[in-house]
Amino acid sequence: MKYKIFGKSEWGSDIIEFLCHEISIEYEFVEIGDNFKSDKTILNVNPLGRVPMVETPNGEYLIESMAIVYHFIERESQLIPDTKNGITDFHQIMAFMSSSIYPAILLYFHPDHYVSTENTEDLVNRSKSILETYLNYLENKIGEYIVGNSLSAADFYLFTLLFWLEEDHFLENYPKIQNFYNKMLQNQTIMKVRKIQNERKTV
Repeated sequence: MKYKIFGKSEWGSDIIEFLCHEISIEYEFVEIGDNFKSDKTILNVNPLGRVPMVETPNGEYLIESMAIVYHFIERESQLIPDTKNGITDFHQIMAFMSSSIYPAILLYFHPDHYVSTENTEDLVNRSKSILETYLNYLENKIGEYIVGNSLSAADFYLFTLLFWLEEDHFLENYPKIQNFYNKMLQNQTIMKVRKIQNERKTV
């Protein structure tokens, strides 16, 4: 049986789809509708109503992007550094992206989900300032890849976050991050997944 990925193209489920392609895991992608938070089929197995959600071949359900990422890289022993220091750095950057950058992006792009209308502008400005602090940290840290000198799951995670930020021109003042982003745009896995996503839109 294949894995099933429940999600939407160009959402957080991109991270999982990139990984499955990169490490050759067979999967079926289930495009969820806009009303997924009230979809009883999803809520019965995922009361939080969050995506991405993954159904494993043995019928278990996984939620939370980072937990799903770790499920795959530990299962396959791929896309994770092979040195002690590299693994420590990998865990740190994954935690930073999932617990700091990702939430700040949500605050910036969806302030109405968190505060009343009269407070949205203030939240957008504050979250933008926070994101700039985080990007400064990444700019000082990033090299050819975000962890060490080889591709890891963290690079696919970071690319997904940067894809959203690039739409609002966040990357213009961060040349090293911009170079990384441009390089990942040419990654064969990302190019293949984008092609598949475009084909799904036409079905």
